Amino acid sequence: MNQEKTVFICEDSTEGIFTAVYDGWMEAKKVQIQIRTCEPENMELFTRLHHVQSDSEKAGRVTRTILKNLGSAVCQDLWYAAASSDPDRGTAVFYTLYKSFFHGKWDPRIMEDVADAYVGQVSRLRTRVWRELHHYYGFLRFREIGGQVLFSEIEPANDILEMLGTHFQDRFQGENWMIYDKKRKKAMIHPVQSACTVIQNVKPKVTDETPGNPEIYEDLWRVFCSAITIPERKNTALQQQLLPLKYRRNMVEFT
Repeated sequence: MNQEKTVFICEDSTEGIFTAVYDGWMEAKKVQIQIRTCEPENMELFTRLHHVQSDSEKAGRVTRTILKNLGSAVCQDLWYAAASSDPDRGTAVFYTLYKSFFHGKWDPRIMEDVADAYVGQVSRLRTRVWRELHHYYGFLRFREIGGQVLFSEIEPANDILEMLGTHFQDRFQGENWMIYDKKRKKAMIHPVQSACTVIQNVKPKVTDETPGNPEIYEDLWRVFCSAITIPERKNTALQQQLLPLKYRRNMVEFT
């Protein structure tokens, strides 16, 4: 087996990983490929680093190729895996795709080969991201800012902001809202009846000095949650299983 390796260093985003997939495709015939979102701590022998500049056109071509030849289900699996926080996700996504074209013909059933290490990893990462995304569908809390904008803060383990934006854009088309990812310092902004926009490297300055005193409604919600609680049926272990502690920092009923 060829011991030479090229490590593609890309932006920590789905677009960055898909760009690296595009750049590394032809080299995979000659060397081993590894895709990372940060510099390796220790350099290995016979290893070359290649820094990748994110390119929406290249990432788009990869996405369209997957959709055309492998279908929307496989595309979603790879997209979710690329959005995970696993440091090896880029390599798993790359070799799952490469294996699907291994014999010169696309295999739409590639995700059924869970015995393959890379396919199995993509499948596990997809499930992990899907679960967190659906938790946030139910646990995300908006609060009104300035009487005009709905604002929410999240701290997800995986990069799910864009996926959340698609979900809430369908449901709150007539509202101005913003979801801020504190961990990655980026925000999804939705003006009324418009498309969502992602802003990178931001830190919104949000104050509670808003018309209508929203704290009154937050207090009412806390009182409501307390009133419907039945002490005799309280099951802390089950509650933590259904609503993990990490989601509660930004939920008004737990603050």
